[in-house]
Amino acid sequence: MFFLSRSDLDKRFRQLRLELQQVGISEDLRGWNWNTPPVEPPLKNLFLPVSDLASRYCDSLRDIYLKRIERVYPPPGLKMVEGLVYHKVASEATLQVKKLLFEKGLISGSTLIDEIFPRATERCRLALEEAVRATKRLSEEEFMEGLEKTTNFYRFLIVQAAAQLDRILAKFPHADVDSVVNVAIPPVVERKVDGSLIGLSRELSVDIYAPAYAVADLKTGEVRGFHKYALTGYALALEADEEASVNFGVTIYAKMVLGRQTPTIGVKPFLIGDELRREFLEIRDNALEIIQNARDPGKPSVCPGYCPYYGVCG
Repeated sequence: MFFLSRSDLDKRFRQLRLELQQVGISEDLRGWNWNTPPVEPPLKNLFLPVSDLASRYCDSLRDIYLKRIERVYPPPGLKMVEGLVYHKVASEATLQVKKLLFEKGLISGSTLIDEIFPRATERCRLALEEAVRATKRLSEEEFMEGLEKTTNFYRFLIVQAAAQLDRILAKFPHADVDSVVNVAIPPVVERKVDGSLIGLSRELSVDIYAPAYAVADLKTGEVRGFHKYALTGYALALEADEEASVNFGVTIYAKMVLGRQTPTIGVKPFLIGDELRREFLEIRDNALEIIQNARDPGKPSVCPGYCPYYGVCG
């Protein structure tokens, strides 16, 4: 993600390493202990997406019951579609920059913009149409609103890539294409991870901030306290699958507003410590119990209006 400041993030992770040295992470809460409690899943034949567990709009987990037992699905809205498109657009921007550099060689940032910008709206329209097919048809007004915001986001990413490219070329005038791509392209890579050992989906897509080996997640909606759970689940899955320590997470918030061509960006790194790990595993175990027993846990004491199932539960 081209808008990430590597130096700024590395400074924050250095602070988190000091915190890690002070508090540590319990060995029995590492994902590689998938065959012993509390990491071992209570059911061996049921695997849940991280998003089902981590999206804790509903404190009682009634959303799990409605989706998995009653087969009731909330109507996807514009924000859900935009979230899918922003992820697609971020991936597409990285792909197009790499592709162009390997095809054209060491072009300047301005040339990069000239080459990619003409098809920006078309690429975003295709991504938006794909997301709509996977969810539902939006109104024409919602579609055009989403197209404007995602196109501006895509162009913002390309401009950041162009600026980064020029900085690298100015600093390393004799570097070859492969070296420039490795330095200029942000060190966030998507990796497929098998989470089945801990009761999660077999094919998770996890973004990793390579220098700190931290899991990363792009969010396009409001800041929610439960967003840390997704990265906690990914960290446990990575530890189970690769037996490598994953200590840190970083939630990246990107928000586009109509009429404004640049997003508001917020970055929140954090330690994936014992408390978060226990809370995520407790959510997983409760969800599996609800599904196993087809038990309706009932509505929570407070139902937030932004819960996708708010209208379903009445």
